[in-house]
Amino acid sequence: MDEGGDNSDEMCEGLEPNFDAMNDGVEPVMIDLTDVFTTGMMFDTRDELLKWARNVGRENGIVVVIFRSETATARPRTKTKLILGCERSGKYRPWKNPNLTRSTWTRKCDCPFRLRGTRSSVGDGWYLHVICGLHNHKLAKKLTGHSFLGRLSQDEKNVLGDMTKNFVKPKNILMTLRDHNVESLTTIKQVYNARQAYRSSLIGNRTEMQHLLILMERDKYVY
Repeated sequence: MDEGGDNSDEMCEGLEPNFDAMNDGVEPVMIDLTDVFTTGMMFDTRDELLKWARNVGRENGIVVVIFRSETATARPRTKTKLILGCERSGKYRPWKNPNLTRSTWTRKCDCPFRLRGTRSSVGDGWYLHVICGLHNHKLAKKLTGHSFLGRLSQDEKNVLGDMTKNFVKPKNILMTLRDHNVESLTTIKQVYNARQAYRSSLIGNRTEMQHLLILMERDKYVY
């Protein structure tokens, strides 16, 4: 059975956990999620594979992000593939201004977790392989309000825009979004931020007073 040509020799090669990259005062940990991400499923599309991996990550307290996406070319040995990792991969870069301090720890701790999605060599399906299932940090107990997972989809932004135009309160907007998506991790703060972004997109480069005058003229409040 074709499984996308996985090479087991690459498992965790060169991806040993770097505990030194973690924040001072945090006890080093090593958590192996290889089993939960190991699957023999063939996904119909790249997006289905990505959705599955992100859902499994969310259920286990991590955020799966795209590291690299490559499309096959005419060059020899070039394959279509997708490399996924943990949002805490990579190294912390200190602030340029040494006099400034951060009140929160960095998320970056050089986490070695990697997944690879590859196209089937005999069809249009996709397979997911675990390159390294290790995490060198604790798993999140909850992800509600996470800046990545809690962001609104384009459809949700459209709903928010329509409800904002009709003067619906933010808490009711949030309730509507959660009714439409029971797995939503959006918080009331993110709704407020999205409303502000929507209003700013309407105003553009105009001041609030200029925008108000335009609306008054449009709705015949100015004679």
